Amino acid sequence: MKYSVIIVAAGKGTRTGLTYNKVFYKINNEPIICKTLRPFLTDEDCERIVISIAPTEQKDFESLITSPKVVYTFGGATRQESAYLGLAKVESDYVMIHDGVRPFVKKEQIEQLKYALQQDDAALLMVPLIDTIKEVTDGYAIHTPKRENYFAAQTPQAFKTSLIRYCHEEARKHPEIIASDDAMLCEVFSDARIKVIEGSYDNIKITTKKDIQQFEDSKE
Repeated sequence: MKYSVIIVAAGKGTRTGLTYNKVFYKINNEPIICKTLRPFLTDEDCERIVISIAPTEQKDFESLITSPKVVYTFGGATRQESAYLGLAKVESDYVMIHDGVRPFVKKEQIEQLKYALQQDDAALLMVPLIDTIKEVTDGYAIHTPKRENYFAAQTPQAFKTSLIRYCHEEARKHPEIIASDDAMLCEVFSDARIKVIEGSYDNIKITTKKDIQQFEDSKE
């Protein structure tokens, strides 16, 4: 199944304590973004990789990434807008949207997402919650939902391109709705079923200093 992928990589390194975009952070002389891209660069089904970047960083990306699969688009003010702008460069019937700082996704998980799109119009990686979660109001815990009903969403998230493009277009008509991920837009603006694929606790998003340390301690 042919598809494209949008890599959202226009963020900064504020919460990691870095003074530059964390996708350029190197471990063993390899920037995070290069590790993130690898499973898509080597996947023959991946027709195009659209990387959403800050305009000032295009030369930095181009110095690292030379594949003809890769095209760039400038990111927006939010992650949601960056994903929307990236969709303008997608010509494939199917698309995945992935965090630029989530470098540990496994090839088999991408294959499972591709397979899911043969039956459903949307799919995403998720892992069961480990900790008990609480609903809090005014600084007090008031309710404990059943943990087994809740999962943590990861990326890549995979969609029929026409579906996620429609949902993003609808979201732009409703600026009061700020989605925390692209699957949420499908929940709000469509009746599409979103297939859940088992993710991995190793598939972390590099967000904080602790995440950087975990990345350094990880094995290939």
